[in-house]
Amino acid sequence: MTARSLQRAQLVDMSALPEYPIEPSARLDSHDFLRWEFGRWLASDMRWNGSHECKSMWFDLVNLAHRETPVGSLPHDHKRLSRMIQPVVDPDHFTALCGLEYGPLHGWVPCRSGDDIRMMHPVVTRIVLTAFASRANHAARVEAASQARRLKRLTEDVMQLAPALAEDPRKIRFIDDTVQAQIEARGGERRTAEDLHFAIQECLTKARKGGFPDKQ
Repeated sequence: MTARSLQRAQLVDMSALPEYPIEPSARLDSHDFLRWEFGRWLASDMRWNGSHECKSMWFDLVNLAHRETPVGSLPHDHKRLSRMIQPVVDPDHFTALCGLEYGPLHGWVPCRSGDDIRMMHPVVTRIVLTAFASRANHAARVEAASQARRLKRLTEDVMQLAPALAEDPRKIRFIDDTVQAQIEARGGERRTAEDLHFAIQECLTKARKGGFPDKQ
């Protein structure tokens, strides 16, 4: 914890603060767009009651939060926040604006991130969590498509060497698992003919031992 963080922690009961749900190591560096819930914004108290000055700063900080660590949070430091906004705002003026009901930090609340105190906004946090979930879902779809293509190629290759094995999806998956284990063990990236031959032999051995019982 830095000296500044320690000083702030002495003024705030950290045990009473909510824990920020995103780890500092999690990044969205390749995320080039910001999901904006414009319907919520159009009906929000901040839009209806905040001054143009405060709304401009508020929106600037929402965008800046997506490049902070942890993603979606802000420093719990008025002086630093006033420097982050462009054009730079006088720190005392920024603090005075934050004292307004609909100031630049409307909706932002202190939170814990490890030993540090940060600021979080429930809507911003939800948007960031949704972005992480979307990225994970996309990665899962890409992985599933990649695996499907790999199994298709493997089935075609096994068909040339052991047609009976290629007709059983269970055996193809076993051969694929064995090949992938061989590749990982040697630190390689592609399967070799030796990998395939070894996996087929392992599959035949397992089949002889009754490892693939006939379906009832």
